Amino acid sequence: MAQAVMNISDLTQCISDALYLRRSPEVCLPALTFWHFYSLLCFLAILNLGLTVYAWKRTASASDAYGTQMRWLALPFVWECAWRSVLPSLYLQRFVVWDTPCNAILVDRTWACIGELTWTYQIALALRTIDIQLSASSSGSKWIQFSGWLAVFIYVVAECVSYYNTATKNEFWAAIEVICDGASFVVMIPAAVFLTYRQFSHKWSSGKVFTTILSIVTVVYPLYNFTVDAPMYFQRYKADQAAHKHYLPFFEGLKDSAVTRNMTHNTSDWSGDMTWMIIYFSVGVWSSILLMWAPKADLSVTHTRLVRNNNKLEEGSYIIMDPKETSLDQV
Repeated sequence: MAQAVMNISDLTQCISDALYLRRSPEVCLPALTFWHFYSLLCFLAILNLGLTVYAWKRTASASDAYGTQMRWLALPFVWECAWRSVLPSLYLQRFVVWDTPCNAILVDRTWACIGELTWTYQIALALRTIDIQLSASSSGSKWIQFSGWLAVFIYVVAECVSYYNTATKNEFWAAIEVICDGASFVVMIPAAVFLTYRQFSHKWSSGKVFTTILSIVTVVYPLYNFTVDAPMYFQRYKADQAAHKHYLPFFEGLKDSAVTRNMTHNTSDWSGDMTWMIIYFSVGVWSSILLMWAPKADLSVTHTRLVRNNNKLEEGSYIIMDPKETSLDQV
């Protein structure tokens, strides 16, 4: 009699077979040895901490709640990345650089959880604030506000999945995690593009730069996760399945992640993860530091030619007022 219910191993195997790309997804830096890679990470840690101190001083005049929040939200992510640059690890393999409790997998994962959530919230907060600044409503557009909150919620789900794959050492769920990471940015694509369009005729401002860059990032970052990172984990999962790997129960795995440390300095052990780690600990951190300046929309618009009652107004900048309260004669 055939089984009525497919077990979880068969289910995850079917999904990974469907999503797995028939090529090697690992994007590595073959000329980079482990010690070159590690030295670069340490340099980035020092550089990023210095840049954060500089940005903190330059943005000290922030007087509104939005600016204050954006400054504080950057700190956990910068600290997390500095810690993980000096004490990097690979969760499922339990690979660490130094055999010390500070380099424990669970410690790394917890710092990552805190930092990544504050970073995502920082981006979503900027998106929602610019929407409010451009909207006639004091609460902004409901769908844009919702997309900002949804992005944060999806990232919370991704962090939960990450703890699960870290504990169980199941590469399948590592792939699901990075897919969730990418999905959290996908849901912001319409809002980022729309707000960029809304500012098309506006003067260049930090808000316009932010939404323009975000429109690109919300496509490129998920694309990398979906076509490079996730397939790498699916490939590892297939190899684990072929080797009949034993997966740990969740709570037993959490304990294991706190005490098991396989110290390795072999380039081959780190090469498949070098690319994403370098991007994460550089570009990712710099984005958070730049957001400390709290991007804002400029409500002025440049008209090259504006005609009213057959009279030409000179080229210049004009403030956009509430369309409900402003007529053309008042411009």
